[in-house]
Amino acid sequence: MRISLSDVRQDLVLAHEQAWSALSEPGTWWSGAQRRELAQTALLAVIEIEPLPPWVAVSAVEGKISASTVASSSAHDAVYRIARHASTLTKEWYERVTQEIDPLAFVELCGIVCTVATVVAFRRALDLELPELAAAKTGEPSHHKPDNIVDATLNWVPVVAPADEIAAVVQAFTAVPQTNRVIWAMADAQYIPDKEMVDPHWTRGTLTRVQMELVATRVSQQRECFY
Repeated sequence: MRISLSDVRQDLVLAHEQAWSALSEPGTWWSGAQRRELAQTALLAVIEIEPLPPWVAVSAVEGKISASTVASSSAHDAVYRIARHASTLTKEWYERVTQEIDPLAFVELCGIVCTVATVVAFRRALDLELPELAAAKTGEPSHHKPDNIVDATLNWVPVVAPADEIAAVVQAFTAVPQTNRVIWAMADAQYIPDKEMVDPHWTRGTLTRVQMELVATRVSQQRECFY
């Protein structure tokens, strides 16, 4: 039996639709045109049957991306590598990249990749068509920067204070609240609402919490997830 979106929980469908739509809208550090363009590169990285190796910059290969991009080549190169070769990333690589891209812009860039990878993986698993990216919306990035940004030892990226008191995965996007909201709206629908995380018996009535964690652990192991 072929699955359609009508068979999927509607809160999950809505979370994905909102996150996908946001890819073409102005963000905090990137414009709508830049975000859409970077999302296209992330999509390319995720779906390519024969991806570029991690040491090859996508911007250096003719025909991979547009010759007249509105986002920098370094941003496209970073997006491609994060999207396809996350397990190869090192702190030294991050430090080189953030010499050209502001660390907070890098956080938003990671949010773009996470959105694309999440929606694409879900749809491909259910054999659903991939959605089209909406046309880029005009407007400038907000450049909103929280006052209490600090360095952390559990993350490479800056976070909102207090640092290192909760799991790194929970802190990762906090320095860019707009991105953080989008990512956690998806996480709440796909996994467990943040406020329920401490309850080992929480369930939506399908998988038990233990079963969810077993699946999550297996996927993390297969994906060579740092966390």
